Amino acid sequence: MSLPRVTELLEQELVQGWTAAKITAAGAETKTVKATAGKVARILVVTGAIAVTPVNGSTAAWDALTNAAELNLTGTPMTFSTSIKLTFSGAGDAWILYK
Repeated sequence: MSLPRVTELLEQELVQGWTAAKITAAGAETKTVKATAGKVARILVVTGAIAVTPVNGSTAAWDALTNAAELNLTGTPMTFSTSIKLTFSGAGDAWILYK
């Protein structure tokens, strides 16, 4: 595939159909972001004292994240084949960009 075509496909992927959502947990719990398959481009943990783990179905898709560094996969979004969930270690907020 030519470089211009790859660039075109990536640009379409990044601008079509993405949803930004602030997910709030009342305590240590797993919150369902999307009950079906999807893709995740970014996760930003807002609350400093917690960790948030992205979960595909019932399997962790990435290591636990903190507010020290966001997960930024906008160039190569991660596919979640079952569902998109966030497991919080405690009460707090995180932003996610998904589709």
